[in-house]
Amino acid sequence: MSEEEGRERAVTADGDAESMNDGRALVQPPARSGDVITPTRAVLTLSKSMFNAGCFSLPYAWKLGGLWVSFVMSFVIAGLNWYGNHILVRASQHLAKKSDRSALDYGHFAKKVCDYSDIRFLRNNSKGVMYFVNVTILFYQLGMCSVAILFISDNLVNLVGDHLGGTRHQQMILMATVSLFFILLTNMFTEMRIVSFFALVSSVFFVIGAAVIMQFTIQQPNQWNKLPASTNFTGTITMIGMSMYAFEGQTMILPIENKLDNPAAFLAPFGVLSTTMMICTAFMTALGFFGYTGFGDSIAPTITTNVPKEGLYSTVNVFLMLQSLLGNSIAMYVVYDMFFNGFRRKFGARFPNVPKWLSDKGFRIFWVLVTYLMAVLIPKLEIMIPLVGVTSGTLCALIFPPVFEMITFWTDWKGLLTHRQRMFKIFINCCVIAIGCFAIIAGVYTNILAIVTSFATPDP
Repeated sequence: MSEEEGRERAVTADGDAESMNDGRALVQPPARSGDVITPTRAVLTLSKSMFNAGCFSLPYAWKLGGLWVSFVMSFVIAGLNWYGNHILVRASQHLAKKSDRSALDYGHFAKKVCDYSDIRFLRNNSKGVMYFVNVTILFYQLGMCSVAILFISDNLVNLVGDHLGGTRHQQMILMATVSLFFILLTNMFTEMRIVSFFALVSSVFFVIGAAVIMQFTIQQPNQWNKLPASTNFTGTITMIGMSMYAFEGQTMILPIENKLDNPAAFLAPFGVLSTTMMICTAFMTALGFFGYTGFGDSIAPTITTNVPKEGLYSTVNVFLMLQSLLGNSIAMYVVYDMFFNGFRRKFGARFPNVPKWLSDKGFRIFWVLVTYLMAVLIPKLEIMIPLVGVTSGTLCALIFPPVFEMITFWTDWKGLLTHRQRMFKIFINCCVIAIGCFAIIAGVYTNILAIVTSFATPDP
């Protein structure tokens, strides 16, 4: 076999669409048609899935971790997220082509990983692995969406609560019920093109709100030379957990790649993934740095609290509330994408006379109502959801991707890579897995401490 043929086989087996010396990609996933989006809209949609209200807790996270430790860790966390997302999509595209599928969602991708594995145990339990991955993502998405309802209702109470009677909790339930109508409306659309349009409009509101906050923040006297470079172990771990949770878009990676008109553009050097990660990293690092150095030890758990409530600044919460309202359909799209086909097949077989549109809308209404009930019925939900985020989010970002990549390419690596190259890939993936396991254990510990403290402290 010639050297050129060997290089071509290596690229094919590894699932990459990388360019050779003449600049042409040897392996390109086929183009898609139908309900697809362009790379630009994919960047906007993926960015919006990562830009949420959790971002505005980053300056407080920097306070917990220390200025320069948090600065360095921001890039480390972003790099780990990029790496996990990159190898996830690469393995997914490889298995989709191998199984003659145009695309794979996260659960079916996990199943295909096991189906094509050389390990009999994995082949025999591929459905169990798929269910575990799906449940992990389900809890993560439902948690994010229920917290979004809390965020919207809390801001509505702040705006009009003085004109309402009852306790604050009763007002929160009323405002959550009001927002439920609009959330249901945005979740009735099935096409990614429409969901990505909501993401575009939501991004506009987010950018306006963020720009107002940053404009006020950079006017504050900068205190970078007075702030501690580092803090303690517990604070640093909490900072890492909050920063991991700020990258809320891990579960949107495959749904967006599956709807991209040109799949090769997702992993290109300046493609959808790399562009999105650069934008998100730059914004989150700037917000954390300027927010913490601007307000110092007086930084609030959410920086929006440090912004005045009069004049132009009074519009911040309105803009952020609107972006959460429109962005809800993006997070819920993951749930629909994973579960609806299986539900429709089983429901249609049991109730063949029910129109397809009715089962579709009923399915969507059910899951939105679940998030609503979580928001209004579970006490102190806002401090318990980060526990779900640090576990499910870290599994999706740092545990599943390297494990699935090694299983997917294990046989190919043995035949096409040198021993040193193979050991290097395995070493990198094992390091990422170890970091992910450490983040989960430490995150669970710190979040449980916060939950116990919160329940032990009486409400004002």
